Amino acid sequence: MDAIEETARVVTSKPVQRAVVNTALLVSGATVLLLSASLATGLFFQNFVPDRFVTTPIHLQYGTARNPYGIASLARPPLLKSQQEYDISIALSMPRSPANTMRGNFMVSLYLLASEANKKLELDSRTFATHDTKISDHTIIFSSRRSALLPYVDPIVSIANRLVLLLYHMIFPSSQTCTMTVALAERLEFPKDSVIPASAYLEVEAGQDIQIYSTTLTMTAQLRGLRWLMFHYRLATYVAFTLLFWVCEVIFMALAWTAWSAVTGSKQAGKAHHHMYDDENSDDGAPEQSSDYAHTFPTYGTQPPLKHEPAVKEEDVERHTLRISDIPVAGAEADNEEDTDDSGDRTRYDSGIGTSYDSERRSTVRKRPSRGRLDG
Repeated sequence: MDAIEETARVVTSKPVQRAVVNTALLVSGATVLLLSASLATGLFFQNFVPDRFVTTPIHLQYGTARNPYGIASLARPPLLKSQQEYDISIALSMPRSPANTMRGNFMVSLYLLASEANKKLELDSRTFATHDTKISDHTIIFSSRRSALLPYVDPIVSIANRLVLLLYHMIFPSSQTCTMTVALAERLEFPKDSVIPASAYLEVEAGQDIQIYSTTLTMTAQLRGLRWLMFHYRLATYVAFTLLFWVCEVIFMALAWTAWSAVTGSKQAGKAHHHMYDDENSDDGAPEQSSDYAHTFPTYGTQPPLKHEPAVKEEDVERHTLRISDIPVAGAEADNEEDTDDSGDRTRYDSGIGTSYDSERRSTVRKRPSRGRLDG
């Protein structure tokens, strides 16, 4: 039973409670910091690591200008990152029709603009494609113009291929499609302080006779360094960065906790020292300096004299109550008594020391024994 009580007393003591509270606060704080570190790492990955391939379709407009043209939005969501190299190309899905094979070489123009794809940009692009004027109202960040040509296929080889695969084409009919890729930029990088393109304008300078199924703009990120590592080893780098952020947060939390404990501890120590100083002062001026005798102190003017009456305990009253048998005979022990009173007064009497009242008191004490001797 004593062991249980001792254990309960130790467990419920203030140091143990303080340690439990501090441990709970540290564990909960570390858990919250771990969650915040994982969230911060995820946001860092999203903002720092680019997509390897950014692909957006471009819908070409026919019949309104000399050449087919189209606009693509690059702003929502942001598809490009600063300080990252990109290879830009377009993919033209075209049939092997006589109009396309007889076209020969043609030009493809690309403009990366700072303006977003809106109604005004569509009107300006139509004017630009129709009248072949400059897009003066929009900032051009990058422009490129490259040639393109539909790949040539020997007619004899094409006929032989059809004859060999005639049964297959009869069972599974399909259209003849050729996808032509035109590279428009290599290692294109946008500095940190530069404007990121928000839209792209594309024009196929082959006239209205060219036949195109679809057009796709592709931007390939050339990853290097930390971005390459974070892209190819996502899980490992995510865990490493999370732990790194968490350790930094825990270190800063420990420093803040130490500083706070030092500040609060110094304040509490100052208050305790102040209370101890007050207690010492109150103890020094307590009953030791008070007198056990009643005294009357003179005052100035017509004010009544000050009287000091000590608090006498019951034991002191009983102790100082004299019996008749204890009263000495007159003249027998008066000298000794007065001598002892004189010596006692010297040690106990604490009023008027060093003043005229002190000298007057001594003279009266000296006169009393002389009178006693004369009477005797």
